[in-house]
Amino acid sequence: MTNRLKVNYTSEVPTDLEIVQMWEDITITELNDWSKSAEEMRAKFSKTHINGGIQLHKYLISGHSCFQWFASRNRLSEIFFVQRFFNRPELANYRADLEIENDQPNCEEKEWSSDIFDLSGIISRLLYHGGAYGKLKVQDAWKTALSFVNDEFDNRFNEVNRFTCHSEDSAWFFYTAWDYSMLFFDKRTNEVIIIDITDTD
Repeated sequence: MTNRLKVNYTSEVPTDLEIVQMWEDITITELNDWSKSAEEMRAKFSKTHINGGIQLHKYLISGHSCFQWFASRNRLSEIFFVQRFFNRPELANYRADLEIENDQPNCEEKEWSSDIFDLSGIISRLLYHGGAYGKLKVQDAWKTALSFVNDEFDNRFNEVNRFTCHSEDSAWFFYTAWDYSMLFFDKRTNEVIIIDITDTD
């Protein structure tokens, strides 16, 4: 299998035309192979965010040399990855789940990190502080987060990009302080995981 993590320093930056063609060529496949710890995390967020909840989605992006050029260098933002990804026709089910009627939703990249060393902290903090009416105890929140990161990413903290994002077109979100959306791109597997959380009082 091709080592997607390896940067080819001799290759030229793709042209605008090559990037346009790349978006035409790649395919995206929805996956549903969730670990036990992911299902446990889903159940716990459903209890802490009782009026909203959590949605998990997973996808596989087909291999492409142009895409690989940007992904291996942690430069996906330069090809507007987040915005383009959510507009893909293959994400029709995602848009339906998030009650997004617009086929070209406005999803903004808010923050980006080249790694997920802090992901266990982010998830455990969300579970500990909870939603409007529920929260987890400290140790339960931390154990849940650690298990999810280990089982879904094999603790490969430096191989996964984290994006926080915001969709303006979703009727599923309550647009409160409890809203949180993260997209993860795994550079080794070419898989994308999306976590969406919301709640209201």
